[in-house]
Amino acid sequence: MEYTIGHIYEDYKKEDKDVDKTLFKDICSEFNIGIMEEILEGKEFNMGNNLSTLSIKRVDRDPRSPRVDWAESNKYKKELLEEGELLYNKETDEGVKWHIYYTDGFYCKYYWKKGKCRIPNKSVYRFDPTRGLKGNKEKLIHILKSDELAYLKFKK
Repeated sequence: MEYTIGHIYEDYKKEDKDVDKTLFKDICSEFNIGIMEEILEGKEFNMGNNLSTLSIKRVDRDPRSPRVDWAESNKYKKELLEEGELLYNKETDEGVKWHIYYTDGFYCKYYWKKGKCRIPNKSVYRFDPTRGLKGNKEKLIHILKSDELAYLKFKK
């Protein structure tokens, strides 16, 4: 079951608090946006209540396991198709190979430091940042692409 802001508000109302639902949602939304802005600046956020911290971590890539850069690969694939080229086929071993792999030595990701987290069954929980045009994953990608030294803000 997903636990939404509506559920949180209902728990909050049990405490006889006098804040309407709209204001409560606005406060929570602004708080979350502010926290994510701090994390995107390279800071670490302590969630309190033995939940540990959230941050962005710089991770070394494993050269034994190359990852496809799908955005660049799909652009290249489109160019090849527009030029009338035959795409690579494994069975016939013919055509132009169109996958482009990441070559940088690291990548950045959101990181929940669970080692210091003191909640039961913590292995079944995960932190998923929002996606989409206005999501936090896209914000991180934009920061990293717009400033080639932005990765230095984030710890290894």
